[in-house]
Amino acid sequence: MKKLPALILLLLSPLVLAQEKQIWTCPQVAGTQLTWENGAWRQVRIEPTRILLRLGGKYSSYRMSEEERLLDCSEAISGKISCLDPLGSTLIYIDPTSGKMGRSTLFGAVQAGDSKSALATEVYNCTKL
Repeated sequence: MKKLPALILLLLSPLVLAQEKQIWTCPQVAGTQLTWENGAWRQVRIEPTRILLRLGGKYSSYRMSEEERLLDCSEAISGKISCLDPLGSTLIYIDPTSGKMGRSTLFGAVQAGDSKSALATEVYNCTKL
């Protein structure tokens, strides 16, 4: 009989986790990017994009255009949420109270040779759906 309440809690736990997920739509308001050209970094303007952000702890993700990328998110200082992609190269930091979000991509800084990816920093104003 003692096992029944534990079994019920185990069965309900995925439902509780599902309720914690949040979905945000995030239009970009500003951004800058560095690209590697002819052996040097060159600053270029980024065309504004929209991100669909799904927050759910280790099961988070974001979608830009048709591409979806996995994230691992956790609560940071003062209720803000910090998310990293599996490579640790993209950081998303969001304040759920204000909806302000930043995204930075740093993978290209450590690539060798002339095949460096871009480095980017972007600012978004998000709305919870």
